[in-house]
Amino acid sequence: MGETGWFYRTFIDPLLKSGRKLIKNNIRAGETVLDVACGTGALVFDLAEKAKKVVGVDFSESMLKAAQREQKKRGIQNIEFITADASQLTVFSDKEFDVVTLSMALHQFDPGLHSPILNEMKRVSKKIIIVDYAAPLPKSTNGRAAKFIEFLAGKEHNGNFKKFCKLGGLKPILENNDLQLQTSKRFGSGIFQITVCST
Repeated sequence: MGETGWFYRTFIDPLLKSGRKLIKNNIRAGETVLDVACGTGALVFDLAEKAKKVVGVDFSESMLKAAQREQKKRGIQNIEFITADASQLTVFSDKEFDVVTLSMALHQFDPGLHSPILNEMKRVSKKIIIVDYAAPLPKSTNGRAAKFIEFLAGKEHNGNFKKFCKLGGLKPILENNDLQLQTSKRFGSGIFQITVCST
């Protein structure tokens, strides 16, 4: 993820409002949630309205600082932001959370990190909810806009996005990592996909 929070806060977060609602609908009141690669915390803040506690982790300190500023502004108490590598969540114990989420992040990682990240997510929770780009993207104005947004994110980011799409998106990646797909659906004009998995 980039070193500043403005990009996702400006371009991605607004597009994913409906996705955050779908994730929230799959969370039970009173559950504990870990949001991996939380960025500026948009999903964390939404889930905090329903969950007992939400922990957001990200490797980018600038992203987390933006999230912490927003937390202070809103005065929300049941959330925590921690700097951590998504592939090494050693600060958390096995099955510590009821649910772990990953929203619009898997596509930005090198494919070699998919398994380490998903293995850590499986370790800390039995239920995993992932939102990312649907593959293939629709051949529409919105589909082309999504590709352009990823291009703007930078060469490395865009390269990983292209690899994610070439692999076939979420379904084959998750199945290759021994995750059982419970539900999966496209939303946002077919651009995005939400998948609920169990371990």
